[in-house]
Amino acid sequence: MSIQTQLEGPPFEAAITRRRLRWEWCLRDRAGKIVMKGREKSRPEARYQSERALFLMLLTSCRRGVSRATG
Repeated sequence: MSIQTQLEGPPFEAAITRRRLRWEWCLRDRAGKIVMKGREKSRPEARYQSERALFLMLLTSCRRGVSRATG
């Protein structure tokens, strides 16, 4: 995979699917690897948790970039 291909698209993607009586959410990176996942009882709860995980991943990836640039 070339560097240009790796830099295209969003850094993370959240997906929510229904499984039996629960809602499963997962957060994937650009390569499609699952970074975080979970199960919730309701769809709004699953959406909230997936967005929370997305925020945390973006926050930590941003801080990594700052620390690499300064140190």
